[in-house]
Amino acid sequence: MVLSHFPSDLFFVVGDRLSEPELRAAALDGEVVALAGVFVAIDAPCSALTRATALGQHQWDTRVMISDHSAAWVWGWGPQPPAVSTCVSIVARIPSPERRRLHAREVVIDDDERLTLGGIGVTSPERTLLDLARHALNDSVIPLLSAGIAARGVVRSDLERLLHRRPSLSYVHPARRRLLAALCLTEN
Repeated sequence: MVLSHFPSDLFFVVGDRLSEPELRAAALDGEVVALAGVFVAIDAPCSALTRATALGQHQWDTRVMISDHSAAWVWGWGPQPPAVSTCVSIVARIPSPERRRLHAREVVIDDDERLTLGGIGVTSPERTLLDLARHALNDSVIPLLSAGIAARGVVRSDLERLLHRRPSLSYVHPARRRLLAALCLTEN
């Protein structure tokens, strides 16, 4: 799925058209707002497309997708993380030094598990839920999962289908427990 691009005049990268002091002055005047390391016109809609496009202003390889906590932020489920989380399909064949430079982990991902927002690849909401549940170091991710489940209107059968799609994924058992706990939190 591909959503259209925003007009480039809504986004301002430091040094592109204006200097950092000029952009900070514009922010003080209420004309722009800082978002993901760039400045966005105040009248730009606050949406997944806006957030993905703002992250995309950093210009990385088109084979790289926003994932995990960064994707959750793009989808509007939680706060912007301090660093951008990314992944790349294992079939993209990006050499290891390039992947390390981009901080992208290799993943097995199908075409329906990635979306393109404003020209920027993002893991789908369902794949984002699964990745967050699998990669979390502890259960502190459950409220974020709950926000995603509520935003998407996910029910238990959706979660079961999501988990059964790839039963051999690593950390699928903790992911199941976390997703079901998040579902219970959403239902209460």
